[in-house]
Amino acid sequence: MSKLGLVLEGGGMRGVYTMGVLDYFMEHNLYTDGVIGVSAGACHACSYASKQQGRAWRINERFLNDKRYMSMQSLIKTGDLFGADFIYNVIPNELEVFDYDTFHKSGMKLYAVCTDVESGKAVYAPCMDMKKDIAYVRASASLPLLSKIVEVNGKKLLDGGVADSIPIQYFQNLGYEKNIIVLTQAKEYRKGKNNLMPIIKRTYRKYPEFVKAMQERHIHYNRTLDEINLMEKEGSVFVIRPSQPVEIGRLEKNMHALRALYEQGYQDAANHYEALLQFINNERP
Repeated sequence: MSKLGLVLEGGGMRGVYTMGVLDYFMEHNLYTDGVIGVSAGACHACSYASKQQGRAWRINERFLNDKRYMSMQSLIKTGDLFGADFIYNVIPNELEVFDYDTFHKSGMKLYAVCTDVESGKAVYAPCMDMKKDIAYVRASASLPLLSKIVEVNGKKLLDGGVADSIPIQYFQNLGYEKNIIVLTQAKEYRKGKNNLMPIIKRTYRKYPEFVKAMQERHIHYNRTLDEINLMEKEGSVFVIRPSQPVEIGRLEKNMHALRALYEQGYQDAANHYEALLQFINNERP
């Protein structure tokens, strides 16, 4: 039997689209053999792997305007716009408790993609013990300029999207022959050059390979989109992406706009569900 994978793009607050897709999957008991997430995608993959429908959205809804969750005050005080201790310790252990037991029993393999700032290369970290490996999820979601470098097992890590925004090739190489890909931009989207490169070059001057990866990110990203379009035509991947252009930014705080994007994700998953089942069952007897 071939393995079914799920690949989740990042995108900061655009990840609420992914929340909607995953909540629809969980509502219909659709779980894959493995999931790999980048940045916000890695965060939302956790609630999917622990089978906690609605958890990701509840966290967003409850804490979006909490200064401990995301604020300039947090950035100034801690060096992280997204409060690391609050998000990766207080929330999962006290406020919206992560179901560690279900995660361990699920058998689903979870990977978080990070970028090694010294080499500029992707680190694909398996997350088996979420009390310990949550550090990789944090690193994956640590945005350049807005987060401190996260040190895990001797590696200095930041946002996985810098090195590999949509890690479909890695998952295929791991043996996931059929993959569902959830993107957070509409089909016509193409990434442009990073306008903040002068600041990035100054901030990360000690890490020239990371600067190079940031400078070339749009090239690799757009090439991956072209490859995914070909895979989609060939039938080896099933892509769910926003049916309309996404207007919100990576740091969006307008709850009405975020809710609309979440609902768009849920509805897009519903609209594609029958075709998705066909995709899964054709090659997965």
